[in-house]
Amino acid sequence: MNSPQAPVAESYHAQHSPFGAFASFTAGLVDAPGGFGQSLRRAANQNLYVGFRKSAGQDWQLLPFLTPPKSQETAFTGDDTIVQPPRGFQSLRPENYRRTLGWASDTWRADDTRFGFSLLSPFGPMADPAKLKKAAARFHLAPAITGWIEYDNRTGTTPVELIFGVGNGEDTLRPLGDAHPALAGFAGGGRFGYATKSARDVAVRQGFDVLNPRFRDYHGLHVIAGETGLVFTVPAGRKKRFPLVLGFYAAGPVTSGIDTTYAYTRWFDGLEDVLVHGLAGYRAYEKLAAQRDRELARSRLDADQQFLLAQATHSYLGSSQLLWHKNQPLWVVNEGEYRMINTFDLTVDHLFFELAWHPWAVRNTLDLFVRRYSYRDQHGLSFTHDMGVNDYFTPAGRSSYECDGLEGCFSHMTMEQLLNWVLCATTYAAHTGDRAWLRANQKTLLACATSLRNRDHPDPAQRDGLLKHDTARVGAGAEITTYDSLDVSLGQARNNLYLAVKTLGAWVLLERAFADLGLKKDAAAATATADLLARTLTTKFEADTGFFPAVFEKDNRSRILPAVEGFVYPLFLGYTDATDPAGRFAPLFGQLRQHIGQALRPGVCLDAASGGWKMSSTSTNTWFSKIAIAQHVVRQLFPEVMNAAARAGDRVHADWQRTPGCGLDAMCDQIRSDSGVACGSRYYPRGVTACLWLLE
Repeated sequence: MNSPQAPVAESYHAQHSPFGAFASFTAGLVDAPGGFGQSLRRAANQNLYVGFRKSAGQDWQLLPFLTPPKSQETAFTGDDTIVQPPRGFQSLRPENYRRTLGWASDTWRADDTRFGFSLLSPFGPMADPAKLKKAAARFHLAPAITGWIEYDNRTGTTPVELIFGVGNGEDTLRPLGDAHPALAGFAGGGRFGYATKSARDVAVRQGFDVLNPRFRDYHGLHVIAGETGLVFTVPAGRKKRFPLVLGFYAAGPVTSGIDTTYAYTRWFDGLEDVLVHGLAGYRAYEKLAAQRDRELARSRLDADQQFLLAQATHSYLGSSQLLWHKNQPLWVVNEGEYRMINTFDLTVDHLFFELAWHPWAVRNTLDLFVRRYSYRDQHGLSFTHDMGVNDYFTPAGRSSYECDGLEGCFSHMTMEQLLNWVLCATTYAAHTGDRAWLRANQKTLLACATSLRNRDHPDPAQRDGLLKHDTARVGAGAEITTYDSLDVSLGQARNNLYLAVKTLGAWVLLERAFADLGLKKDAAAATATADLLARTLTTKFEADTGFFPAVFEKDNRSRILPAVEGFVYPLFLGYTDATDPAGRFAPLFGQLRQHIGQALRPGVCLDAASGGWKMSSTSTNTWFSKIAIAQHVVRQLFPEVMNAAARAGDRVHADWQRTPGCGLDAMCDQIRSDSGVACGSRYYPRGVTACLWLLE
């Protein structure tokens, strides 16, 4: 096993994103471009020029956010002897600078910390956007991030220059000052741009080689060329910080199937309005970002855990999309590189983060699932896997993912999504105290309970709480779980340990919800079903091995960590009767303790090569977001099984994200546990399950 203290050269992209804009300015991977991306499944491909030089004759010292571009100049001049730009710079190496990723910031310092550059992605509690006043809406929903660039030249004897610039490949950018003299910066049409306030110590540059421009038009630029920059001057004896704002704007309809616009277009007139607003509110955004950073820094999480939560939050914001439809907000979280809309498997995992910061988003998504993405099969009510893909909302009752007549990937997840609606709905109502919404959805909850029982068995006398009957939509195929790309240990839905414990969690929450609604008979029935299922599970334990099988059929011998995942919901809500290891489910808890204790050993569910946590003993495809949930439940309910090897896992998990194997695509969720290389779920939002750690 690798030493958990082994140093790692940090090289990773992070997304820097406004709330609800489905846009990111991505930067950070060594020797790689990034930049502005709208609705992308990966980082953009723009060179970033960020750095300093101590005199006009010296080379620029640039952060390594670029690859040398192919010159556009030869296309005009035909002279192929031209030196390829950019020239006159040195690319800083990771050992030459220090990078600090905060919960709402990303900061680089070099030259003995005299040079600094930071990007800020502030977020905070936000009320229902349907009820926001104009000033609050503009503050929270501005499609912009802010930042700064600075140099401490108080001991210097000559001026120092700073640069922040973007090279846009074959597309040119327009100088903002031509139409808006108060802004110094550049924009890609009306879609994206960057700016600072016009001032004497700020110069704009544009050319084939932005570091050494050869051609200048009437106002000192060459707008036919694609490389742009702002050059700031810091006089000798001074320390100066210059504010930056990076904005996005997408006007008009942005989705099909359901016609929507971006919510922010109700409060902003265009890109220049966004940029001016960002500069005017710079101090308030900086203060909000600093508040989030302090909260994370003061938490009980160690440095690796803080990094994991920060990186995950940045990518969650990058996938967030607040739309407007028929004068009402419509909330979407896109599924990272896959771009599926409100994938229910992610909604149920984003639940804890959203309830902390914008709980209305949970309600908004649940309502749309009921209105448009519910359906009935031979057993009763359920819900689709997602609502569409690539800004296309699929027809009512159908997802973009699920296909009929299959086993394995792309089959239906009918039981999984039924559980997801129940768990999200009951958790939302209990956590927020929104009883009016719970009463309005009483019939749906009752229909869900009936559907759950029927999927066990239509005959009440033959029920034991386990899923045994698939939806008719699979035909001769089989239902699957959210762990679709793993092996049979977690892929198959029927008689699945993970899904069974998740079902137990749903019944525990239903009994409370029915009691709150005054439905005493239904609450008692839910209690009886939960107790029945818990007893059934205890009969599946292998006393001779000390494990539960992952699937209760075909002599399965896979061992899984999500055996405890279903308890995260009553644990989150503080339902101590259901989470006391010596309480109601004591026999089951004793078996789960033994199961998890043995699973958290190298070669079982700790990877023998890396030491990272694995979802299954028989698969190297592991998912960080689910690791985070398992860690939280285990540390809260079974802390005695957290051995030294298990505790060392987060250094491994953080190192996976901080190296190019995952870092190329910001936060990655599906990772090969033996190599630390992403195998799916890139640019992904679901890692915010790590926010549960803050509750410990």
